[in-house]
Amino acid sequence: MGLTELLVLIVGLAVAGLAKGTSGMGLPLIATPILAGVFGPRMAVAIVTIPILASNSLLLIQGFRQRGLLRGIAPLFVASAIGTALGTLLLASLDQRTFAILITLMVVVFLARGDRLLGDDPAALRARILGPLVCFVGGVLQGTTSIASPLVGSYFHGQRLSASAFVFTLAAIFELNSIVQVIGYSLQGLFTPEVVALGLLGLVPTLLALALGIALRGRLDPQRFRQLIVVLIVLSVANLLWRTFVS
Repeated sequence: MGLTELLVLIVGLAVAGLAKGTSGMGLPLIATPILAGVFGPRMAVAIVTIPILASNSLLLIQGFRQRGLLRGIAPLFVASAIGTALGTLLLASLDQRTFAILITLMVVVFLARGDRLLGDDPAALRARILGPLVCFVGGVLQGTTSIASPLVGSYFHGQRLSASAFVFTLAAIFELNSIVQVIGYSLQGLFTPEVVALGLLGLVPTLLALALGIALRGRLDPQRFRQLIVVLIVLSVANLLWRTFVS
Protein backbone atom coordinates (compact mmCIF):
# COMPACT_ATOMS: atom_id res chain seq x y z
CA MET A 1 0.00 0.00 0.00
CA GLY A 2 1.40 3.36 -1.06
CA LEU A 3 1.33 6.66 0.81
CA THR A 4 -1.74 7.88 -1.10
CA GLU A 5 -3.77 4.80 -0.21
CA LEU A 6 -2.69 5.09 3.42
CA LEU A 7 -3.74 8.75 3.62
CA VAL A 8 -7.11 7.95 2.02
CA LEU A 9 -7.68 5.21 4.58
CA ILE A 10 -6.73 7.40 7.55
CA VAL A 11 -8.54 10.58 6.49
CA GLY A 12 -11.66 8.77 5.24
CA LEU A 13 -12.10 6.77 8.43
CA ALA A 14 -11.26 9.73 10.67
CA VAL A 15 -14.00 11.89 9.11
CA ALA A 16 -16.39 8.94 9.21
CA GLY A 17 -15.57 8.21 12.86
CA LEU A 18 -16.25 11.84 13.79
CA ALA A 19 -19.69 11.66 12.16
CA LYS A 20 -20.40 8.35 13.87
CA GLY A 21 -19.52 9.66 17.32
CA THR A 22 -21.57 12.81 16.86
CA SER A 23 -24.71 11.27 15.41
CA GLY A 24 -24.54 7.48 15.84
CA MET A 25 -24.50 7.01 12.06
CA GLY A 26 -22.52 7.99 9.00
CA LEU A 27 -19.39 5.84 9.28
CA PRO A 28 -19.99 3.59 6.24
CA LEU A 29 -21.86 6.41 4.49
CA ILE A 30 -18.66 8.47 4.41
CA ALA A 31 -15.91 5.86 4.50
CA THR A 32 -17.20 3.27 2.00
CA PRO A 33 -17.35 5.57 -1.07
CA ILE A 34 -13.95 7.09 -0.23
CA LEU A 35 -12.27 3.72 0.20
CA ALA A 36 -14.08 2.24 -2.81
CA GLY A 37 -12.34 4.74 -5.06
CA VAL A 38 -8.97 3.28 -4.03
CA PHE A 39 -9.61 -0.35 -3.07
CA GLY A 40 -12.75 -1.17 -5.09
CA PRO A 41 -16.35 -1.54 -3.81
CA ARG A 42 -16.27 -5.12 -2.51
CA MET A 43 -12.96 -4.68 -0.72
CA ALA A 44 -14.05 -1.32 0.73
CA VAL A 45 -17.25 -2.84 2.15
CA ALA A 46 -15.22 -5.61 3.81
CA ILE A 47 -12.60 -3.21 5.22
CA VAL A 48 -15.19 -0.83 6.68
CA THR A 49 -16.95 -3.68 8.48
CA ILE A 50 -14.13 -3.92 11.03
CA PRO A 51 -14.23 -0.23 12.15
CA ILE A 52 -18.05 -0.39 12.15
CA LEU A 53 -17.99 -3.33 14.56
CA ALA A 54 -15.47 -1.63 16.85
CA SER A 55 -17.17 1.78 16.85
CA ASN A 56 -20.60 0.36 17.64
CA SER A 57 -19.07 -1.66 20.47
CA LEU A 58 -17.64 1.54 21.95
CA LEU A 59 -20.96 3.38 21.62
CA LEU A 60 -22.78 0.51 23.35
CA ILE A 61 -20.31 0.60 26.23
CA GLN A 62 -20.53 4.39 26.44
CA GLY A 63 -24.35 4.33 26.52
CA PHE A 64 -24.83 1.12 28.51
CA ARG A 65 -27.19 2.81 30.96
CA GLN A 66 -29.64 3.17 28.04
CA ARG A 67 -29.95 -0.63 27.67
CA GLY A 68 -33.56 -0.54 28.88
CA LEU A 69 -34.46 0.93 25.48
CA LEU A 70 -33.84 -2.44 23.87
CA ARG A 71 -36.68 -4.18 25.70
CA GLY A 72 -39.57 -4.99 23.45
CA ILE A 73 -37.78 -4.51 20.11
CA ALA A 74 -36.49 -8.07 19.68
CA PRO A 75 -38.46 -8.45 16.39
CA LEU A 76 -36.47 -5.53 14.96
CA PHE A 77 -33.18 -7.24 15.82
CA VAL A 78 -34.30 -10.56 14.33
CA ALA A 79 -35.53 -8.91 11.12
CA SER A 80 -32.35 -6.86 10.84
CA ALA A 81 -30.08 -9.89 11.31
CA ILE A 82 -32.00 -11.91 8.71
CA GLY A 83 -31.84 -9.02 6.25
CA THR A 84 -28.10 -8.61 6.78
CA ALA A 85 -27.45 -12.32 6.28
CA LEU A 86 -29.40 -12.19 3.03
CA GLY A 87 -27.56 -9.04 2.00
CA THR A 88 -24.14 -10.67 2.40
CA LEU A 89 -25.25 -13.38 -0.02
CA LEU A 90 -26.56 -10.80 -2.50
CA LEU A 91 -23.45 -8.61 -2.33
CA ALA A 92 -22.50 -9.24 -5.96
CA SER A 93 -25.90 -9.91 -7.53
CA LEU A 94 -28.46 -7.45 -6.13
CA ASP A 95 -30.11 -5.05 -8.58
CA GLN A 96 -28.71 -1.87 -7.08
CA ARG A 97 -30.87 0.51 -9.14
CA THR A 98 -34.18 -0.96 -8.04
CA PHE A 99 -32.95 -1.17 -4.46
CA ALA A 100 -31.74 2.45 -4.48
CA ILE A 101 -35.10 3.73 -5.74
CA LEU A 102 -37.06 1.78 -3.09
CA ILE A 103 -34.77 3.00 -0.30
CA THR A 104 -35.07 6.61 -1.47
CA LEU A 105 -38.87 6.45 -1.54
CA MET A 106 -39.04 4.93 1.95
CA VAL A 107 -36.65 7.53 3.38
CA VAL A 108 -38.65 10.39 1.85
CA VAL A 109 -41.83 9.01 3.44
CA PHE A 110 -40.25 8.70 6.88
CA LEU A 111 -38.66 12.15 6.76
CA ALA A 112 -41.86 13.79 5.58
CA ARG A 113 -44.46 11.87 7.57
CA GLY A 114 -42.53 9.53 9.86
CA ASP A 115 -44.01 10.76 13.12
CA ARG A 116 -47.56 10.57 11.76
CA LEU A 117 -46.98 7.24 10.05
CA LEU A 118 -45.63 5.58 13.19
CA GLY A 119 -48.04 7.26 15.60
CA ASP A 120 -47.55 7.66 19.34
CA ASP A 121 -48.14 4.03 20.32
CA PRO A 122 -45.19 1.68 19.64
CA ALA A 123 -47.51 -1.28 20.30
CA ALA A 124 -49.90 -0.27 17.50
CA LEU A 125 -50.24 -2.70 14.60
CA ARG A 126 -48.72 -0.35 12.04
CA ALA A 127 -45.67 0.25 14.21
CA ARG A 128 -45.24 -3.50 14.85
CA ILE A 129 -45.32 -4.15 11.09
CA LEU A 130 -43.24 -1.21 9.92
CA GLY A 131 -40.42 -1.65 12.43
CA PRO A 132 -39.36 -5.18 11.42
CA LEU A 133 -39.90 -4.36 7.73
CA VAL A 134 -37.65 -1.32 7.90
CA CYS A 135 -34.97 -3.19 9.84
CA PHE A 136 -35.10 -6.14 7.43
CA VAL A 137 -34.59 -3.90 4.38
CA GLY A 138 -31.97 -1.91 6.29
CA GLY A 139 -30.19 -5.17 7.07
CA VAL A 140 -30.15 -6.13 3.38
CA LEU A 141 -28.72 -2.70 2.63
CA GLN A 142 -26.02 -3.10 5.27
CA GLY A 143 -25.13 -6.59 4.05
CA THR A 144 -24.65 -5.39 0.48
CA THR A 145 -23.18 -1.91 0.98
CA SER A 146 -22.53 -1.52 4.76
CA ILE A 147 -24.81 1.55 4.59
CA ALA A 148 -28.07 1.02 6.49
CA SER A 149 -28.39 4.51 7.98
CA PRO A 150 -30.63 6.07 5.28
CA LEU A 151 -33.51 3.79 6.13
CA VAL A 152 -32.95 2.77 9.76
CA GLY A 153 -31.87 6.27 10.77
CA SER A 154 -34.91 7.91 9.19
CA TYR A 155 -37.22 5.38 10.88
CA PHE A 156 -35.90 6.10 14.38
CA HIS A 157 -35.68 9.80 13.59
CA GLY A 158 -39.44 9.65 13.02
CA GLN A 159 -39.84 8.34 16.57
CA ARG A 160 -38.30 11.57 17.94
CA LEU A 161 -35.88 9.83 20.30
CA SER A 162 -33.46 11.81 22.41
CA ALA A 163 -29.86 12.04 21.13
CA SER A 164 -28.54 9.43 23.57
CA ALA A 165 -31.44 7.03 22.93
CA PHE A 166 -31.12 7.44 19.16
CA VAL A 167 -27.38 6.74 19.15
CA PHE A 168 -27.62 3.75 21.50
CA THR A 169 -30.50 2.11 19.62
CA LEU A 170 -28.80 2.48 16.25
CA ALA A 171 -25.51 1.23 17.69
CA ALA A 172 -27.22 -1.92 19.01
CA ILE A 173 -28.89 -2.71 15.68
CA PHE A 174 -25.80 -1.93 13.61
CA GLU A 175 -23.62 -3.96 15.98
CA LEU A 176 -25.74 -7.06 15.43
CA ASN A 177 -25.71 -6.44 11.68
CA SER A 178 -21.92 -6.07 11.73
CA ILE A 179 -21.49 -9.40 13.52
CA VAL A 180 -23.65 -11.08 10.87
CA GLN A 181 -21.62 -9.30 8.18
CA VAL A 182 -18.32 -10.52 9.59
CA ILE A 183 -19.60 -14.11 9.67
CA GLY A 184 -21.06 -13.89 6.17
CA TYR A 185 -18.01 -12.25 4.60
CA SER A 186 -15.70 -14.72 6.35
CA LEU A 187 -17.63 -17.65 4.89
CA GLN A 188 -17.30 -16.05 1.44
CA GLY A 189 -13.55 -15.55 1.85
CA LEU A 190 -13.70 -11.75 1.67
CA PHE A 191 -11.54 -11.25 4.77
CA THR A 192 -8.15 -11.75 3.19
CA PRO A 193 -5.02 -10.94 5.27
CA GLU A 194 -4.78 -7.60 3.44
CA VAL A 195 -8.40 -6.67 4.21
CA VAL A 196 -8.01 -7.58 7.89
CA ALA A 197 -4.75 -5.62 8.16
CA LEU A 198 -6.32 -2.53 6.57
CA GLY A 199 -9.41 -2.83 8.77
CA LEU A 200 -7.32 -3.08 11.93
CA LEU A 201 -5.12 -0.18 10.83
CA GLY A 202 -8.25 1.88 10.24
CA LEU A 203 -9.32 1.41 13.86
CA VAL A 204 -6.81 4.01 15.03
CA PRO A 205 -8.23 7.07 13.18
CA THR A 206 -11.79 5.77 13.52
CA LEU A 207 -11.82 5.37 17.30
CA LEU A 208 -9.87 8.57 17.99
CA ALA A 209 -12.31 10.59 15.88
CA LEU A 210 -15.25 8.68 17.38
CA ALA A 211 -14.24 9.78 20.88
CA LEU A 212 -14.07 13.39 19.69
CA GLY A 213 -17.51 13.06 18.09
CA ILE A 214 -19.00 11.71 21.34
CA ALA A 215 -17.65 14.76 23.17
CA LEU A 216 -19.10 17.10 20.54
CA ARG A 217 -22.49 15.41 20.72
CA GLY A 218 -22.83 16.46 24.35
CA ARG A 219 -22.66 20.09 23.23
CA LEU A 220 -25.52 19.82 20.72
CA ASP A 221 -29.01 20.84 21.77
CA PRO A 222 -31.83 18.45 20.73
CA GLN A 223 -32.99 20.59 17.82
CA ARG A 224 -29.49 20.84 16.37
CA PHE A 225 -29.03 17.11 16.78
CA ARG A 226 -32.22 16.35 14.83
CA GLN A 227 -31.11 18.75 12.10
CA LEU A 228 -27.75 16.97 11.93
CA ILE A 229 -29.50 13.61 11.55
CA VAL A 230 -31.67 14.92 8.71
CA VAL A 231 -28.59 16.29 6.92
CA LEU A 232 -26.76 12.96 7.23
CA ILE A 233 -29.79 11.01 6.03
CA VAL A 234 -30.23 13.28 2.99
CA LEU A 235 -26.52 13.00 2.19
CA SER A 236 -26.65 9.23 2.52
CA VAL A 237 -29.55 9.00 0.05
CA ALA A 238 -27.82 11.39 -2.36
CA ASN A 239 -24.66 9.30 -2.09
CA LEU A 240 -26.60 6.08 -2.71
CA LEU A 241 -28.27 7.52 -5.83
CA TRP A 242 -24.98 8.97 -7.12
CA ARG A 243 -23.11 5.69 -6.72
CA THR A 244 -25.97 3.76 -8.34
CA PHE A 245 -26.87 5.93 -11.33
CA VAL A 246 -23.88 8.22 -12.02
CA SER A 247 -20.55 6.78 -10.91
